[in-house]
Amino acid sequence: MCYVIITSASLVWFLCSLVSDMLVAVALVTPKWLVGPAQAINSSSNPHRQSSVGIYTRCKVMQEGGLYHCGRFDLDGLATDSNVYPGEWKAAMFFASLGCSLLSVTVLLTLLTCCRQSAFGKSIHNLTACAQVVAAISVMLALFLHPIGWRAPRVQRLCGPDAEPFYPADCSIGISFYCGVIGVLLTFAAAGISLKAESSNMRTRVCRRVEAGSKLVCIP
Repeated sequence: MCYVIITSASLVWFLCSLVSDMLVAVALVTPKWLVGPAQAINSSSNPHRQSSVGIYTRCKVMQEGGLYHCGRFDLDGLATDSNVYPGEWKAAMFFASLGCSLLSVTVLLTLLTCCRQSAFGKSIHNLTACAQVVAAISVMLALFLHPIGWRAPRVQRLCGPDAEPFYPADCSIGISFYCGVIGVLLTFAAAGISLKAESSNMRTRVCRRVEAGSKLVCIP
């Protein structure tokens, strides 16, 4: 029989999973992991802009013409020269992409749990929670690996010659990095909420409604 179960715990689980996935995706694609010092440029509309760099993208202030250009620097992917694309950032890119992909799958699985509670004899809630923990650990590794690459020539040109692992010199930590951190925390929270969501879906009130033939069961 086809039925849909929606409880407050399952709804919170879904929203938490979705927001964490979006935050990790933002951290992955935006060039704001490190933000350089403000630079004066010859432009009346934007007198001060800041160059910045992410995992594989960067934004650069062009002194001539007051242009602000953003783009990718991993032109050959993981085969890009390490002087251009540090090896630590390549590893961070791999783990961040893995975490983001797993989180996207878990968002779909949270929706699936409204209709099915198990697959192949295993609890979908538990499988999803395990995947979310793995995703969070993967993104954590990316957050750890990126600062290790701060001795790279690219970072020293942006932040100054004193830049070294875990010390950004004249740069500051950008919003993209914080999005990744918050995304990790929410992912761990979502993994814990999945246990509550599973128990709420198996409550006696829910089972009685399903056995009575209800197609849609909404219980706070």
